[in-house]
Parts: sequence; structure tokens; C-alpha cells
Amino acid sequence: MERLWEVDPSAGFARRLGRTAAELGASRDNDDCPEIWELDNGDVAVVGRDATELLRDRLPRNSGSGATSAWW
Repeated sequence: MERLWEVDPSAGFARRLGRTAAELGASRDNDDCPEIWELDNGDVAVVGRDATELLRDRLPRNSGSGATSAWW
């Protein structure tokens, strides 16, 4: 079956959504804190650790279609 959506590797990071972990006082001042970004093509990127397998059974049913991922 053909996938209807694929990652666009040419998309750039347009703006951070929300405050950084450092701004929230929840950072160890290193680069392993998650962030959420809007891309210049309208997609959203979550930068962090992949927790899909750990949380798969708890994800809402309507959160994806076979390719659901969870990040933190």
C-alpha cells in the first residue's frame, strides 16, 4: 500500500512551538531536552527520544494510522 505522507527532508525549521525546557526551568543545560517545531512546509517535528514501543498500547486510537509514534 502506498503511504500518503512522507517526511520532506528539504523542509526547514520555521519556529519553535512553546518554550524551551531551559525557559521552563526543566533543563540540565544540555541538548537532550525535547522540542516541538513547526516546519516551513506546515508539518510539525518533535525532537526527542523515541518512546513509541514503550507507549504504543496507551496511544489514543485516532492518533495515527499504523505509523503512530510517541516522543518525549
